[in-house]
Amino acid sequence: MVINIKFLTEKEREQIGFNYIMAKLQVITPYGKEEMKNVKPFKREEKEKVIKEYDYIELIIGSLEKDKELFYEILKILFKIKDIRNSVKRCKTAKILDEVELYEIKIFCLLSEELRTFIERLKIDIEDIKLKSVKPILDLLDPQKKRIATFYIYDEYSQKLKEIREKKREIERQIFLETEKEKIEKLKEKRLEIVVLEQQEELEVKKRISKELFSYINILEANIKAIGRFDFLMAKAKLSMEYGGVKPHISEELEINFKNMINPQVSDILKAQGKKFTPISLKIKNGTTVITGANMGGKTVALKTITLNLLLGIMGFFVFAEETSFPIVDFIHFVSEDLQSVSRGLSSFGAEVIKLKEIIEDVKKESGFIALDEIARGTNPEEGLYIVKAISKYLNSFPSITLLATHYDGVVEENMIHYQVVGLKNIDFEMLKQKINMNRSNSIEILQEYMDYNLERVDSFYEVPKDALNICRILGLEEEVIKLAEKYYEKEE
Repeated sequence: MVINIKFLTEKEREQIGFNYIMAKLQVITPYGKEEMKNVKPFKREEKEKVIKEYDYIELIIGSLEKDKELFYEILKILFKIKDIRNSVKRCKTAKILDEVELYEIKIFCLLSEELRTFIERLKIDIEDIKLKSVKPILDLLDPQKKRIATFYIYDEYSQKLKEIREKKREIERQIFLETEKEKIEKLKEKRLEIVVLEQQEELEVKKRISKELFSYINILEANIKAIGRFDFLMAKAKLSMEYGGVKPHISEELEINFKNMINPQVSDILKAQGKKFTPISLKIKNGTTVITGANMGGKTVALKTITLNLLLGIMGFFVFAEETSFPIVDFIHFVSEDLQSVSRGLSSFGAEVIKLKEIIEDVKKESGFIALDEIARGTNPEEGLYIVKAISKYLNSFPSITLLATHYDGVVEENMIHYQVVGLKNIDFEMLKQKINMNRSNSIEILQEYMDYNLERVDSFYEVPKDALNICRILGLEEEVIKLAEKYYEKEE
Protein backbone atom coordinates (compact mmCIF):
# COMPACT_ATOMS: atom_id res chain seq x y z
CA MET A 1 0.00 0.00 0.00
CA VAL A 2 1.28 3.47 -0.91
CA ILE A 3 1.89 5.31 2.37
CA ASN A 4 1.62 9.10 2.54
CA ILE A 5 3.68 9.90 5.65
CA LYS A 6 1.48 12.95 6.36
CA PHE A 7 -1.31 10.49 7.00
CA LEU A 8 0.44 8.19 9.49
CA THR A 9 3.34 5.81 9.11
CA GLU A 10 2.82 2.09 8.50
CA LYS A 11 3.38 1.47 12.22
CA GLU A 12 0.82 4.11 13.24
CA ARG A 13 -1.75 2.72 10.80
CA GLU A 14 -1.21 -0.68 12.37
CA GLN A 15 -1.71 0.82 15.85
CA ILE A 16 -5.06 2.47 15.13
CA GLY A 17 -6.51 -0.57 13.34
CA PHE A 18 -6.29 0.66 9.74
CA ASN A 19 -4.32 -2.37 8.52
CA TYR A 20 -6.90 -4.61 10.18
CA ILE A 21 -9.61 -2.90 8.12
CA MET A 22 -7.63 -3.31 4.90
CA ALA A 23 -7.21 -7.01 5.66
CA LYS A 24 -10.97 -7.31 6.18
CA LEU A 25 -11.77 -5.93 2.71
CA GLN A 26 -13.11 -8.73 0.52
CA VAL A 27 -11.25 -7.74 -2.65
CA ILE A 28 -11.27 -10.58 -5.21
CA THR A 29 -9.54 -9.66 -8.46
CA PRO A 30 -5.88 -8.63 -9.00
CA TYR A 31 -7.25 -5.32 -10.33
CA GLY A 32 -9.30 -4.70 -7.16
CA LYS A 33 -6.20 -5.46 -5.09
CA GLU A 34 -4.29 -2.86 -7.11
CA GLU A 35 -7.02 -0.28 -6.36
CA MET A 36 -6.79 -1.13 -2.65
CA LYS A 37 -2.99 -0.95 -2.71
CA ASN A 38 -3.07 2.56 -4.21
CA VAL A 39 -5.82 4.00 -2.01
CA LYS A 40 -4.83 7.38 -0.59
CA PRO A 41 -6.46 10.34 1.18
CA PHE A 42 -8.40 12.82 -0.92
CA LYS A 43 -7.08 16.37 -0.96
CA ARG A 44 -9.03 19.43 0.12
CA GLU A 45 -9.59 20.44 -3.52
CA GLU A 46 -10.98 16.95 -4.25
CA LYS A 47 -14.07 17.38 -2.09
CA GLU A 48 -16.45 16.61 -4.99
CA LYS A 49 -14.51 13.44 -5.80
CA VAL A 50 -14.75 12.05 -2.26
CA ILE A 51 -18.47 12.89 -2.08
CA LYS A 52 -18.94 11.03 -5.38
CA GLU A 53 -17.07 8.05 -3.88
CA TYR A 54 -19.51 8.02 -0.95
CA ASP A 55 -22.42 8.16 -3.41
CA TYR A 56 -20.99 5.17 -5.29
CA ILE A 57 -20.67 3.11 -2.08
CA GLU A 58 -24.25 4.04 -1.17
CA LEU A 59 -25.50 2.86 -4.57
CA ILE A 60 -23.59 -0.44 -4.30
CA ILE A 61 -24.97 -1.06 -0.78
CA GLY A 62 -28.52 -0.51 -2.05
CA SER A 63 -27.89 -2.88 -4.95
CA LEU A 64 -26.25 -5.53 -2.74
CA GLU A 65 -29.36 -5.57 -0.56
CA LYS A 66 -31.76 -5.65 -3.52
CA ASP A 67 -30.00 -7.81 -6.15
CA LYS A 68 -28.45 -10.63 -4.12
CA GLU A 69 -28.79 -13.29 -6.83
CA LEU A 70 -27.18 -11.08 -9.48
CA PHE A 71 -24.26 -10.35 -7.16
CA TYR A 72 -23.83 -14.07 -6.54
CA GLU A 73 -23.39 -14.55 -10.32
CA ILE A 74 -21.05 -11.56 -10.49
CA LEU A 75 -18.88 -13.00 -7.70
CA LYS A 76 -18.50 -16.27 -9.60
CA ILE A 77 -17.16 -14.31 -12.60
CA LEU A 78 -14.80 -12.15 -10.51
CA PHE A 79 -13.18 -15.23 -8.97
CA LYS A 80 -12.29 -16.47 -12.48
CA ILE A 81 -10.59 -13.26 -13.61
CA LYS A 82 -6.80 -13.55 -14.00
CA ASP A 83 -4.16 -10.85 -14.31
CA ILE A 84 -3.45 -10.01 -17.99
CA ARG A 85 -1.65 -6.72 -17.33
CA ASN A 86 1.78 -8.07 -18.26
CA SER A 87 0.45 -9.30 -21.64
CA VAL A 88 -1.20 -5.90 -22.21
CA LYS A 89 2.10 -4.20 -21.41
CA ARG A 90 3.97 -6.47 -23.84
CA CYS A 91 1.42 -5.76 -26.56
CA LYS A 92 1.83 -1.99 -26.00
CA THR A 93 5.59 -2.34 -26.55
CA ALA A 94 5.03 -4.17 -29.89
CA LYS A 95 6.01 -7.61 -28.59
CA ILE A 96 4.60 -10.73 -30.27
CA LEU A 97 2.21 -12.42 -27.85
CA ASP A 98 2.38 -16.19 -27.51
CA GLU A 99 -0.59 -18.55 -27.60
CA VAL A 100 -0.93 -18.66 -23.79
CA GLU A 101 -1.12 -14.85 -23.61
CA LEU A 102 -3.66 -14.70 -26.45
CA TYR A 103 -5.68 -17.42 -24.70
CA GLU A 104 -5.68 -15.49 -21.40
CA ILE A 105 -6.76 -12.28 -23.15
CA LYS A 106 -9.57 -14.19 -24.85
CA ILE A 107 -10.74 -15.63 -21.49
CA PHE A 108 -10.57 -12.14 -19.96
CA CYS A 109 -12.74 -10.81 -22.80
CA LEU A 110 -15.29 -13.63 -22.46
CA LEU A 111 -15.57 -12.91 -18.73
CA SER A 112 -15.69 -9.14 -19.40
CA GLU A 113 -18.68 -9.57 -21.69
CA GLU A 114 -20.44 -11.75 -19.16
CA LEU A 115 -19.68 -9.27 -16.36
CA ARG A 116 -20.75 -6.29 -18.47
CA THR A 117 -24.18 -7.90 -19.00
CA PHE A 118 -24.67 -8.52 -15.27
CA ILE A 119 -23.50 -5.03 -14.22
CA GLU A 120 -25.87 -3.46 -16.75
CA ARG A 121 -28.70 -5.49 -15.20
CA LEU A 122 -27.90 -3.95 -11.81
CA LYS A 123 -28.88 -0.54 -13.25
CA ILE A 124 -26.33 1.31 -11.08
CA ASP A 125 -25.45 4.73 -12.43
CA ILE A 126 -21.69 4.61 -11.78
CA GLU A 127 -19.58 5.59 -14.78
CA ASP A 128 -16.41 4.10 -13.24
CA ILE A 129 -17.75 0.51 -13.34
CA LYS A 130 -19.19 0.51 -16.86
CA LEU A 131 -17.34 -2.01 -19.02
CA LYS A 132 -16.80 -1.47 -22.72
CA SER A 133 -17.85 -4.06 -25.30
CA VAL A 134 -14.97 -6.35 -26.27
CA LYS A 135 -16.77 -7.84 -29.30
CA PRO A 136 -14.08 -6.70 -31.80
CA ILE A 137 -11.35 -8.32 -29.66
CA LEU A 138 -13.35 -11.53 -29.37
CA ASP A 139 -13.94 -11.53 -33.12
CA LEU A 140 -10.17 -11.23 -33.58
CA LEU A 141 -9.31 -14.01 -31.10
CA ASP A 142 -12.27 -16.20 -31.98
CA PRO A 143 -12.66 -16.14 -35.80
CA GLN A 144 -14.94 -19.19 -35.62
CA LYS A 145 -17.28 -17.20 -33.29
CA LYS A 146 -17.86 -20.23 -31.05
CA ARG A 147 -17.18 -18.15 -27.90
CA ILE A 148 -15.67 -21.08 -26.02
CA ALA A 149 -12.77 -20.95 -23.54
CA THR A 150 -10.03 -22.20 -25.87
CA PHE A 151 -7.53 -20.57 -28.20
CA TYR A 152 -5.68 -21.92 -31.22
CA ILE A 153 -3.98 -20.42 -34.26
CA TYR A 154 -7.02 -21.23 -36.38
CA ASP A 155 -6.91 -22.03 -40.11
CA GLU A 156 -9.22 -19.05 -40.62
CA TYR A 157 -6.34 -16.70 -39.87
CA SER A 158 -4.40 -17.62 -43.02
CA GLN A 159 -5.14 -19.44 -46.29
CA LYS A 160 -1.45 -20.26 -46.55
CA LEU A 161 -1.51 -21.80 -43.04
CA LYS A 162 -4.59 -23.81 -43.96
CA GLU A 163 -2.86 -25.24 -47.05
CA ILE A 164 0.32 -26.10 -45.10
CA ARG A 165 -1.70 -27.95 -42.47
CA GLU A 166 -3.63 -29.84 -45.14
CA LYS A 167 -0.31 -31.00 -46.63
CA LYS A 168 0.90 -32.00 -43.18
CA ARG A 169 -2.25 -34.02 -42.52
CA GLU A 170 -1.91 -35.76 -45.88
CA ILE A 171 1.71 -36.77 -45.14
CA GLU A 172 0.69 -37.96 -41.66
CA ARG A 173 -2.01 -40.09 -43.34
CA GLN A 174 0.63 -41.55 -45.68
CA ILE A 175 2.99 -42.31 -42.76
CA PHE A 176 0.15 -44.13 -41.01
CA LEU A 177 -0.56 -46.28 -44.08
CA GLU A 178 3.07 -46.87 -45.15
CA THR A 179 4.77 -50.13 -44.13
CA GLU A 180 8.26 -49.73 -45.59
CA LYS A 181 10.68 -48.26 -43.06
CA GLU A 182 12.74 -46.34 -45.64
CA LYS A 183 9.68 -44.61 -47.11
CA ILE A 184 8.42 -43.79 -43.64
CA GLU A 185 11.70 -42.03 -42.81
CA LYS A 186 11.52 -39.97 -46.01
CA LEU A 187 7.90 -39.00 -45.24
CA LYS A 188 8.91 -37.97 -41.71
CA GLU A 189 11.66 -35.74 -43.11
CA LYS A 190 9.14 -34.16 -45.45
CA ARG A 191 6.71 -33.68 -42.55
CA LEU A 192 9.43 -31.96 -40.53
CA GLU A 193 10.01 -29.48 -43.37
CA ILE A 194 6.28 -28.71 -43.43
CA VAL A 195 6.17 -28.30 -39.61
CA VAL A 196 8.90 -25.64 -39.93
CA LEU A 197 6.80 -23.83 -42.55
CA GLU A 198 3.75 -24.15 -40.29
CA GLN A 199 5.61 -22.63 -37.33
CA GLN A 200 6.88 -19.76 -39.50
CA GLU A 201 3.37 -19.00 -40.72
CA GLU A 202 1.94 -19.29 -37.19
CA LEU A 203 4.52 -16.74 -36.05
CA GLU A 204 3.39 -14.39 -38.83
CA VAL A 205 -0.21 -14.87 -37.71
CA LYS A 206 0.65 -14.14 -34.04
CA LYS A 207 2.56 -11.05 -35.19
CA ARG A 208 -0.49 -9.86 -37.11
CA ILE A 209 -2.91 -10.61 -34.24
CA SER A 210 -0.64 -8.82 -31.74
CA LYS A 211 -0.50 -5.79 -34.03
CA GLU A 212 -4.29 -5.72 -34.45
CA LEU A 213 -4.75 -6.24 -30.72
CA PHE A 214 -2.68 -3.11 -30.08
CA SER A 215 -5.46 -0.98 -31.58
CA TYR A 216 -7.85 -2.30 -28.87
CA ILE A 217 -5.49 -1.83 -25.91
CA ASN A 218 -7.49 1.16 -24.64
CA ILE A 219 -10.60 -1.07 -24.35
CA LEU A 220 -8.69 -3.72 -22.38
CA GLU A 221 -7.17 -1.11 -20.06
CA ALA A 222 -10.55 0.57 -19.52
CA ASN A 223 -12.13 -2.76 -18.56
CA ILE A 224 -9.24 -3.66 -16.25
CA LYS A 225 -9.78 -0.32 -14.47
CA ALA A 226 -13.58 -0.74 -14.36
CA ILE A 227 -13.33 -4.27 -12.92
CA GLY A 228 -10.85 -3.07 -10.29
CA ARG A 229 -13.09 -0.14 -9.32
CA PHE A 230 -16.20 -2.34 -9.13
CA ASP A 231 -14.38 -4.96 -7.04
CA PHE A 232 -12.99 -2.34 -4.63
CA LEU A 233 -16.27 -0.42 -4.32
CA MET A 234 -18.10 -3.68 -3.62
CA ALA A 235 -15.52 -4.53 -0.91
CA LYS A 236 -16.01 -1.09 0.67
CA ALA A 237 -19.79 -1.54 0.61
CA LYS A 238 -19.63 -5.01 2.19
CA LEU A 239 -17.29 -3.76 4.91
CA SER A 240 -19.68 -0.93 5.70
CA MET A 241 -22.60 -3.36 5.89
CA GLU A 242 -20.65 -5.69 8.19
CA TYR A 243 -19.82 -3.01 10.77
CA GLY A 244 -22.69 -0.57 10.36
CA GLY A 245 -20.87 2.16 8.43
CA VAL A 246 -22.41 5.52 7.62
CA LYS A 247 -22.02 7.96 4.74
CA PRO A 248 -19.98 10.93 6.03
CA HIS A 249 -20.79 14.59 5.60
CA ILE A 250 -17.82 16.71 4.52
CA SER A 251 -17.81 19.97 6.44
CA GLU A 252 -16.18 23.24 5.41
CA GLU A 253 -15.67 24.08 9.07
CA LEU A 254 -12.76 22.82 11.18
CA GLU A 255 -15.08 20.66 13.26
CA ILE A 256 -15.26 16.90 13.74
CA ASN A 257 -18.45 15.29 14.93
CA PHE A 258 -18.85 11.57 15.58
CA LYS A 259 -21.88 9.94 17.13
CA ASN A 260 -21.55 6.38 18.45
CA MET A 261 -18.45 5.42 16.49
CA ILE A 262 -16.63 2.13 16.91
CA ASN A 263 -13.23 0.64 16.16
CA PRO A 264 -13.82 -2.70 14.36
CA GLN A 265 -10.52 -4.23 15.48
CA VAL A 266 -11.10 -3.50 19.18
CA SER A 267 -14.77 -4.42 18.80
CA ASP A 268 -13.90 -7.82 17.32
CA ILE A 269 -11.35 -8.52 20.08
CA LEU A 270 -13.93 -7.71 22.76
CA LYS A 271 -16.60 -9.73 20.97
CA ALA A 272 -14.31 -12.78 21.03
CA GLN A 273 -14.09 -12.31 24.82
CA GLY A 274 -17.87 -12.03 25.15
CA LYS A 275 -17.72 -8.26 25.73
CA LYS A 276 -19.13 -5.24 23.87
CA PHE A 277 -17.40 -2.14 22.56
CA THR A 278 -18.74 1.08 24.09
CA PRO A 279 -19.46 3.45 21.17
CA ILE A 280 -17.71 6.82 21.39
CA SER A 281 -19.34 10.19 20.69
CA LEU A 282 -17.62 13.56 20.64
CA LYS A 283 -17.70 16.91 18.91
CA ILE A 284 -14.44 18.83 18.61
CA LYS A 285 -13.20 21.87 16.71
CA ASN A 286 -10.00 23.71 15.83
CA GLY A 287 -7.71 24.17 18.78
CA THR A 288 -7.03 21.69 21.55
CA THR A 289 -9.52 19.23 23.01
CA VAL A 290 -8.41 17.33 26.11
CA ILE A 291 -9.64 13.90 27.19
CA THR A 292 -8.94 13.15 30.84
CA GLY A 293 -9.49 10.09 32.98
CA ALA A 294 -7.54 7.53 34.94
CA ASN A 295 -5.56 4.75 33.29
CA MET A 296 -7.72 1.76 32.26
CA GLY A 297 -10.33 4.34 31.26
CA GLY A 298 -10.22 3.83 27.50
CA LYS A 299 -8.61 7.14 26.46
CA THR A 300 -6.19 5.40 24.09
CA VAL A 301 -9.01 3.45 22.44
CA ALA A 302 -10.96 6.71 21.98
CA LEU A 303 -7.98 8.34 20.24
CA LYS A 304 -7.36 5.33 18.01
CA THR A 305 -11.05 5.14 17.10
CA ILE A 306 -11.43 8.76 16.03
CA THR A 307 -8.08 8.72 14.14
CA LEU A 308 -9.05 5.53 12.31
CA ASN A 309 -12.50 6.77 11.30
CA LEU A 310 -11.23 10.17 10.18
CA LEU A 311 -8.50 8.54 8.06
CA LEU A 312 -10.98 6.10 6.50
CA GLY A 313 -13.42 8.92 5.79
CA ILE A 314 -10.94 11.05 3.87
CA MET A 315 -9.80 7.94 1.99
CA GLY A 316 -13.30 7.51 0.60
CA PHE A 317 -14.70 4.89 2.98
CA PHE A 318 -17.89 4.97 4.98
CA VAL A 319 -17.06 5.42 8.67
CA PHE A 320 -18.12 3.23 11.56
CA ALA A 321 -20.56 5.48 13.37
CA GLU A 322 -24.23 6.48 13.46
CA GLU A 323 -23.56 10.04 12.29
CA THR A 324 -20.47 11.93 11.29
CA SER A 325 -19.17 15.13 9.77
CA PHE A 326 -15.59 16.32 9.34
CA PRO A 327 -13.44 18.45 7.02
CA ILE A 328 -10.84 17.14 4.59
CA VAL A 329 -7.59 17.77 6.44
CA ASP A 330 -4.07 18.22 5.09
CA PHE A 331 -2.44 15.79 7.52
CA ILE A 332 -3.15 13.36 10.35
CA HIS A 333 -0.68 12.63 13.15
CA PHE A 334 -1.03 10.01 15.87
CA VAL A 335 1.49 10.02 18.72
CA SER A 336 1.44 7.09 21.11
CA GLU A 337 4.01 5.53 23.42
CA ASP A 338 4.96 2.78 20.97
CA LEU A 339 7.05 4.89 18.59
CA GLN A 340 9.42 3.38 16.03
CA SER A 341 12.19 5.73 17.17
CA VAL A 342 12.45 3.76 20.42
CA SER A 343 13.90 0.84 18.49
CA ARG A 344 16.50 3.19 17.04
CA GLY A 345 17.92 3.91 20.49
CA LEU A 346 15.90 6.95 21.60
CA SER A 347 13.88 6.92 24.81
CA SER A 348 10.10 6.99 24.37
CA PHE A 349 10.16 10.66 25.43
CA GLY A 350 12.94 11.44 22.97
CA ALA A 351 10.95 9.79 20.20
CA GLU A 352 7.93 11.91 21.13
CA VAL A 353 9.97 15.10 20.94
CA ILE A 354 11.16 14.22 17.42
CA LYS A 355 7.53 13.56 16.40
CA LEU A 356 6.29 16.78 18.04
CA LYS A 357 8.86 18.79 16.05
CA GLU A 358 7.43 17.28 12.86
CA ILE A 359 3.86 18.11 13.96
CA ILE A 360 4.73 21.72 14.78
CA GLU A 361 6.29 22.15 11.32
CA ASP A 362 3.04 20.89 9.77
CA VAL A 363 0.65 23.03 11.86
CA LYS A 364 2.61 26.15 10.88
CA LYS A 365 1.87 25.47 7.19
CA GLU A 366 -1.38 23.48 6.97
CA SER A 367 -4.59 22.44 8.69
CA GLY A 368 -4.83 18.92 10.07
CA PHE A 369 -5.73 16.55 12.88
CA ILE A 370 -3.38 15.57 15.70
CA ALA A 371 -4.01 12.82 18.26
CA LEU A 372 -1.64 12.84 21.25
CA ASP A 373 -1.89 9.87 23.58
CA GLU A 374 -0.44 10.45 27.06
CA ILE A 375 2.60 12.32 25.79
CA ALA A 376 5.48 13.04 28.19
CA ARG A 377 4.72 10.05 30.39
CA GLY A 378 8.29 8.92 29.73
CA THR A 379 9.69 11.75 31.88
CA ASN A 380 9.14 12.70 35.54
CA PRO A 381 5.51 13.62 36.41
CA GLU A 382 6.11 17.27 37.31
CA GLU A 383 8.01 18.02 34.12
CA GLY A 384 5.55 15.89 32.18
CA LEU A 385 2.64 18.03 33.33
CA TYR A 386 4.42 21.26 32.33
CA ILE A 387 5.27 19.90 28.88
CA VAL A 388 1.73 18.63 28.25
CA LYS A 389 0.30 22.02 29.34
CA ALA A 390 2.75 23.83 27.04
CA ILE A 391 2.02 21.60 24.03
CA SER A 392 -1.77 21.80 24.50
CA LYS A 393 -1.68 25.60 24.86
CA TYR A 394 0.68 26.06 21.89
CA LEU A 395 -1.36 23.87 19.52
CA ASN A 396 -4.59 25.53 20.67
CA SER A 397 -3.63 28.68 18.76
CA PHE A 398 -3.37 27.00 15.32
CA PRO A 399 -6.12 26.24 12.75
CA SER A 400 -5.77 22.48 13.30
CA ILE A 401 -7.68 20.06 15.50
CA THR A 402 -5.69 18.57 18.38
CA LEU A 403 -7.09 15.79 20.55
CA LEU A 404 -4.92 15.15 23.60
CA ALA A 405 -5.47 12.36 26.13
CA THR A 406 -3.85 12.74 29.52
CA HIS A 407 -4.20 11.62 33.13
CA TYR A 408 -2.58 14.89 34.32
CA ASP A 409 -4.71 17.42 36.19
CA GLY A 410 -4.70 21.11 35.33
CA VAL A 411 -3.97 20.80 31.58
CA VAL A 412 -7.29 22.17 30.32
CA GLU A 413 -7.64 25.92 29.91
CA GLU A 414 -10.84 27.96 29.60
CA ASN A 415 -10.80 28.16 25.80
CA MET A 416 -10.31 24.39 25.34
CA ILE A 417 -12.88 21.61 25.01
CA HIS A 418 -12.75 19.06 27.82
CA TYR A 419 -14.02 15.47 27.68
CA GLN A 420 -13.80 13.01 30.53
CA VAL A 421 -14.01 9.24 30.52
CA VAL A 422 -16.92 8.47 32.87
CA GLY A 423 -14.91 5.58 34.34
CA LEU A 424 -16.06 4.50 37.82
CA LYS A 425 -17.76 7.80 38.60
CA ASN A 426 -21.28 6.37 38.98
CA ILE A 427 -20.36 3.05 40.57
CA ASP A 428 -21.30 1.83 44.06
CA PHE A 429 -17.79 1.03 45.25
CA GLU A 430 -18.88 -1.09 48.20
CA MET A 431 -20.98 -3.30 45.92
CA LEU A 432 -18.10 -3.61 43.45
CA LYS A 433 -15.61 -4.39 46.24
CA GLN A 434 -17.87 -7.16 47.56
CA LYS A 435 -18.26 -8.64 44.08
CA ILE A 436 -14.48 -8.72 43.61
CA ASN A 437 -13.92 -10.19 47.09
CA MET A 438 -16.21 -13.06 46.09
CA ASN A 439 -14.22 -13.75 42.91
CA ARG A 440 -10.62 -12.53 43.37
CA SER A 441 -9.26 -14.53 40.42
CA ASN A 442 -11.39 -12.47 37.97
CA SER A 443 -10.98 -9.10 39.68
CA ILE A 444 -9.65 -7.25 36.60
CA GLU A 445 -12.40 -8.64 34.35
CA ILE A 446 -15.07 -7.58 36.89
CA LEU A 447 -13.54 -4.11 37.16
CA GLN A 448 -13.49 -3.71 33.37
CA GLU A 449 -17.10 -4.84 33.19
CA TYR A 450 -18.18 -1.95 35.44
CA MET A 451 -15.87 0.64 33.90
CA ASP A 452 -17.91 3.16 31.89
CA TYR A 453 -15.91 4.02 28.73
CA ASN A 454 -18.31 6.73 27.55
CA LEU A 455 -16.96 10.24 27.08
CA GLU A 456 -18.85 13.14 28.67
CA ARG A 457 -18.19 16.78 28.01
CA VAL A 458 -17.33 18.67 31.18
CA ASP A 459 -16.24 22.23 31.91
CA SER A 460 -12.63 23.29 31.57
CA PHE A 461 -11.78 23.14 35.26
CA TYR A 462 -13.35 19.77 36.01
CA GLU A 463 -10.80 17.71 37.95
CA VAL A 464 -9.46 14.37 36.78
CA PRO A 465 -11.34 11.76 38.86
CA LYS A 466 -9.27 9.89 41.47
CA ASP A 467 -10.19 6.47 40.05
CA ALA A 468 -6.66 5.15 40.64
CA LEU A 469 -7.07 5.23 44.42
CA ASN A 470 -10.52 3.67 44.19
CA ILE A 471 -9.12 0.88 42.00
CA CYS A 472 -6.40 0.27 44.61
CA ARG A 473 -9.08 -0.05 47.29
CA ILE A 474 -11.30 -2.35 45.22
CA LEU A 475 -8.44 -4.66 44.28
CA GLY A 476 -7.41 -4.96 47.93
CA LEU A 477 -4.09 -3.08 48.06
CA GLU A 478 -2.56 -3.02 51.58
CA GLU A 479 -4.75 -0.78 53.80
CA GLU A 480 -1.73 1.06 55.23
CA VAL A 481 -0.66 2.06 51.72
CA ILE A 482 -4.19 3.32 50.99
CA LYS A 483 -4.18 5.47 54.16
CA LEU A 484 -0.78 6.95 53.32
CA ALA A 485 -2.02 7.80 49.82
CA GLU A 486 -5.16 9.45 51.25
CA LYS A 487 -2.96 11.73 53.40
CA TYR A 488 -1.04 12.84 50.29
CA TYR A 489 -4.33 13.51 48.50
CA GLU A 490 -5.48 15.64 51.47
CA LYS A 491 -2.24 17.65 51.45
CA GLU A 492 -2.63 18.30 47.73
CA GLU A 493 -6.16 19.55 48.22
